[in-house]
Amino acid sequence: MIDDLEDLARRQARAQNGLGPSHARPQPWFVGSGRRLTWLIVALVAVLIALRGVTTLWLAEDASNWWSQRKPATVVARPPVYVPRPVRAGPPPSTITLPPRASRPKGNPGRWFDAGSYPPTAIRAGEEGRTVARISIGDDGFVKSCGIVTSSGSNRLDVATCSILLDRGVFEPARDEAGMAIKSTIDLPVRWVLPRD
Repeated sequence: MIDDLEDLARRQARAQNGLGPSHARPQPWFVGSGRRLTWLIVALVAVLIALRGVTTLWLAEDASNWWSQRKPATVVARPPVYVPRPVRAGPPPSTITLPPRASRPKGNPGRWFDAGSYPPTAIRAGEEGRTVARISIGDDGFVKSCGIVTSSGSNRLDVATCSILLDRGVFEPARDEAGMAIKSTIDLPVRWVLPRD
């Protein structure tokens, strides 16, 4: 009896909605459309791949522009540091010759002993002092030999003094009475003072 009442209620509802007794419910959209669903998935994947490719190209172009516009790194060169060659401060020449016209340094000898020429080991040890070097100058104006007459108290500073004078020392050669360049020997004092920051 209850089943008959339910069936009757269904028929009345269909009649009110204008549906005949044989009208079936519509099937869902995806039923029977396997091929359409496959093509839809393929199309979505293709769109995603295309978007990925466009994004990659855009990023590559942006990176290329950045690389071409970047500024090269600025290299700041440090001033050269004088490293004295190994020289032994030998005995000074025995005599000082005083010609009619004595040798004179070419330029300022203080420039031969710049801040970079101070031995780093002497800086670390806090060594200062006054060295007097006796040098022999050839008739070409270059220092031929060097010896220490008065030590600064630091072997490092004494050796550096002779090394710098042998490497950098250039003089006007001494002249005899006829004005000819001759060899000579002079004493040259050098005061070593620790560089201050």
